[in-house]
Amino acid sequence: MLLLLLLSAALLFSSQMVDGTPNSVSLDEELLAEKKLKLLNRPAVKSIQSEDGDIVDCVDLYKQPAFDHPLLKDHTIQMRPHVEIYGERDEAAARVEARVPSQAWQRSGSCPDGTIPILRIQKHHLLNAASMEDYGRKPWHGMSEHQTRTSHLSLDAGVEGLHAYGVLMASGFSYVGAKASINVWNPHVGGDDEFTTAQIWLRNGPYNSSDSIEAGWIVDPGLYGDRRTRFFVYWTVNLFVLIFLSSTYFPWTFARPTRLVSIEQTDSGRTTGCFNLLCAGFVQTNPHVALGAAFASTSRRDGQQYRIPLNLWLDSDNEKWWLMFGDDDVAVGYWPSSLFAGLRGAATLALFGGDVYSPRIHEKPHTTTAMGSGDFASYHWGTACWIGQPRIKDYSGEYKYPYPFGTRSTQTDCYSAENYAEMLWTEPLFYFGGPGRNLPYCE
Repeated sequence: MLLLLLLSAALLFSSQMVDGTPNSVSLDEELLAEKKLKLLNRPAVKSIQSEDGDIVDCVDLYKQPAFDHPLLKDHTIQMRPHVEIYGERDEAAARVEARVPSQAWQRSGSCPDGTIPILRIQKHHLLNAASMEDYGRKPWHGMSEHQTRTSHLSLDAGVEGLHAYGVLMASGFSYVGAKASINVWNPHVGGDDEFTTAQIWLRNGPYNSSDSIEAGWIVDPGLYGDRRTRFFVYWTVNLFVLIFLSSTYFPWTFARPTRLVSIEQTDSGRTTGCFNLLCAGFVQTNPHVALGAAFASTSRRDGQQYRIPLNLWLDSDNEKWWLMFGDDDVAVGYWPSSLFAGLRGAATLALFGGDVYSPRIHEKPHTTTAMGSGDFASYHWGTACWIGQPRIKDYSGEYKYPYPFGTRSTQTDCYSAENYAEMLWTEPLFYFGGPGRNLPYCE
């Protein structure tokens, strides 16, 4: 009798799931997924099966998705910045040996010269996603025009309705770089349609019409099909992408003299931009770092701490926004500034901290998706998530502490943000995070 029950349960489970995907999907959905996979995944020179279940494809450098973009058809790839960028080491992290984690796939192999590692998208990723059409983009639920017009704080103009933030922010000047060390954790995510990040943003313009480049770590089951902490980049484009050739000058673009050919209406992330390499745009040059791949280690409470040093900066001579990784500022790749309107010249807002997205962010019960480590900022080192040595770069060419700066948490009963220094003469660490729902405060 027991054996019969076990067999029945097994048959029921197998009828519901095949290769990690629901068996109830229609033939049309299966065919659509197969078609999209052919577009997303590139022919591999070599494939690496990671111990964590990921597959990483080593793809020819010149056959990566970036070159599908119409503005990059004749693009000449630049392997590293012409100007070497050196910044100060995060001494706060170094003193307590906060390590830089490896990625799990790196234990299983490496990509040959002339290729880059690209995380393979598998069928169950698409079939379990909220929308196959919008796979790779953030869910868009922007502010209304009235909310944008009546917003008084610069961050409010960049807050989507279904996000909660805990950030250190700098606004009011032109920023051509931002860098920091981001403490790495693996927080709880309550629903498959939610995500949580710790990151750096550089933006130009209010959210409903902004350019944005972002980098950090993320836990996003809707995108990756699991709850592991992964390295990510993201970008969006302004409401109007100006496409130029040569001879008329438009001063607001900070671009070289050009002639306006056409204006392509876009929508600040609703149908443009994406995570990682899931659309054409970001040009990867590094053969050792896989965008979207999971970290092999994350921080433990009162235990070993891990961090990722990141640097986003504009090489104005070559019109590229570079992403650097690690204490040695190793180039991962770049966004050509021709992709953007406002960010062709500079960012007007720099943010460091955490972001929680949930369709239930304003509902009761509140989401249980955590920010940072899942503990409030007031718990400080070893328990709360932190950002060390946040820096902005302005037209002086120097990296400086964010100025003017402020801390901001948009749901203080659920998540918090605090600049804290153990001694008055030391630079503070920026702490942020929280558990989400915690009764009786965040219901």
